[in-house]
Amino acid sequence: MKILHSSILVFILALFLSFSTASLAQNMGGNVVVVNNAELNFFPEFSMSEFDSLTAEYNTWVMDKNDLIISYKVVRHWWGSNNRDFVTIVEVANWDDILAFNQKANELFEAHWDTPAKRKAFDDAYNKYFTGQHSDEIYQEVTFESN
Repeated sequence: MKILHSSILVFILALFLSFSTASLAQNMGGNVVVVNNAELNFFPEFSMSEFDSLTAEYNTWVMDKNDLIISYKVVRHWWGSNNRDFVTIVEVANWDDILAFNQKANELFEAHWDTPAKRKAFDDAYNKYFTGQHSDEIYQEVTFESN
């Protein structure tokens, strides 16, 4: 039985190694997409208007002014049993721009909320709307060359 499992493993490994980006006609030069899925905290005093206002303010002063961002979206779970998903999708040109876009976002945040007290007040107001549960994923756009 071990030989069968080893043979299957070797076959799968050989198959995997035989494929290259050229054989898949895949260009690895696509943009990079960073996805954050955060869980909303629907506490008794949850105010959608306050939450939307805080989100809009952050987007206006940080995301909209960040020239490294190619595109940016905020989406919410629309249909199903759990509507707590709050997803942000940021597209940048390449891997290096991920760190650069985050650094630029921090600079823009500190420029708009220009004192530690203002930053803390915003963070406290906004972060109460999240449970702290989240996931972060980084994807690369798959582009295909036509033959």
